[in-house]
Amino acid sequence: MLAALAKEAAATCPIDLEHTRAIDAHVHLATPEWLTDSMGPYQASVERYFHTTMVAGPVEAMVDTYRAARVHGLLLAWDAERFTGRPPLSNERVAEIAARHPDVFTGFGSVDPARPDAVARLHKMARLGLKGLKLHPTMQGFLPDQERWEPFFGTAAELGFPIVVHTGTSGVGAGTPGGQGLPLDAARPMRLDAWAARFPALTFILAHVGWPWHLEALAMALHKTNVYIDISGWRYKYLPDEVLRELRGRLSQQFLFGTDFPMFDLGRQLDDFDALELPPAVRRRVLVGNAATLLWGAGTA
Repeated sequence: MLAALAKEAAATCPIDLEHTRAIDAHVHLATPEWLTDSMGPYQASVERYFHTTMVAGPVEAMVDTYRAARVHGLLLAWDAERFTGRPPLSNERVAEIAARHPDVFTGFGSVDPARPDAVARLHKMARLGLKGLKLHPTMQGFLPDQERWEPFFGTAAELGFPIVVHTGTSGVGAGTPGGQGLPLDAARPMRLDAWAARFPALTFILAHVGWPWHLEALAMALHKTNVYIDISGWRYKYLPDEVLRELRGRLSQQFLFGTDFPMFDLGRQLDDFDALELPPAVRRRVLVGNAATLLWGAGTA
């Protein structure tokens, strides 16, 4: 029976797991649509913070980069228009790219919970074929622990959307007066804990390990198996000691590899991950197995 279920789950997986080097749980669209239009005046602060230069290019360049590296990416839409005044990267656009390149990208939509039609937009995401949801409380300007969001999170649970949530500090606005008006406290991991408790079928992926509240993120993951942590947005050698200890040990099945591309170079991040010299079983779980299990029930974690 279990073998039959595993075979059925694997049949729904759009990628060849055996030959996939990694699943990148945190990918942004490195085109003018996101870098120039959505990010706009925030791009300079991000580049200073991460000591990088993000160059916009065609979608095909991203596809070639990920395909050549044998990496499958969770491509994230962006909806922060209400709070930032910047145009979104639409769910329709991300769905179209993922549908065109299913071997390279799985699409995650984004909805500002404060939109009057937020619940309807979640249902539309499902019709578009998007597989999950991305939230950024800092950029979307909302406090996730308010009761008013119960219909929103309840609908996400009903639709089976795992939710990637930005947690912790942000390179966006960093090193500027007032942080370009962006409040960090909205992105404390513990603001999501009550929802993870109320909806045990709803998976939360706490992006960027939640620093400086990374102990909150670890406590949540230790307490609730529907809470995962992605390690995107870091040079991995600088991850906090507590995070690396849990990644190597008792939480190895709840960590996901991620880059935060194009803030970070995919090739360098893969090399940096290898340099952690994790035990082979742990390495494979974090790179591929955990994400495949979460998304398709087809992993080998």
